[in-house]
Amino acid sequence: MIATIPGPAVLDLNTQRDLLSNDGALPFYQFDHLLDGLKRIFAWAQRSHVPVVSTRIRDQVNPAQQQARLPLSGKLICDVRSTGYQKLPATTLRRSCAMPMDCGTNLPVEGFRITQQYIFDLRGLNPFECPRLDRLLSETEVGVWLVVGGPLEWTLRMAVLGLLQRRAKVAVVSDCIGQWDPYEGDMALRQIESKNIEWLTAAQVVERYSQRPRGASAPIDLPSVRTPVPVRAKAPTQGTKLRSRGQFRVG
Repeated sequence: MIATIPGPAVLDLNTQRDLLSNDGALPFYQFDHLLDGLKRIFAWAQRSHVPVVSTRIRDQVNPAQQQARLPLSGKLICDVRSTGYQKLPATTLRRSCAMPMDCGTNLPVEGFRITQQYIFDLRGLNPFECPRLDRLLSETEVGVWLVVGGPLEWTLRMAVLGLLQRRAKVAVVSDCIGQWDPYEGDMALRQIESKNIEWLTAAQVVERYSQRPRGASAPIDLPSVRTPVPVRAKAPTQGTKLRSRGQFRVG
């Protein structure tokens, strides 16, 4: 176990310019309906010191073209050399750290004590193909994962099903998730709706978890400290005088 987070944590999937802006390479369907909810979630997370785990896709081609075996266009989704690869400013916290993309599984020893947001680059659309992210999601105990972002029919569906397989509690923020294709998105939605997850809006998340005591969402690093065994006080010997603070001094 890497750490335990008693309260909520946000799993932020691919909230990048190419997917959430008019000039993006492949924006989500009706992406403009998601922006207010995303801004609300991240403003609450910043204010309440809620840990955030984010992902970015990079240099992807349209998966629908791959499935249909259509000729691939030369335009990449989230090209690392373009602004479309960048996250939206509202979804980047002040204390964030980008993790290098390689085959390693090592993670910073300080956990979330210094950094509030970790950003992982994905090789594909499956978040669990990133070894570091897979380890973090598998070995971190969280009160509830609040899932936002997309695409629903790819990364988000895989993330929700993978977390449930790892016996994690999951809540999807319904007004903060995006899809490329409405039909495929509806099919993915039906698949995850049949699972044991909760559906919340951004407003409900803020209302519910803003009432938590201050610091309740702060992560606690493991292993836990062993509880000390109480020491039984010895009976005073003859000639011992009682001091005012309840201590004993041998005379």
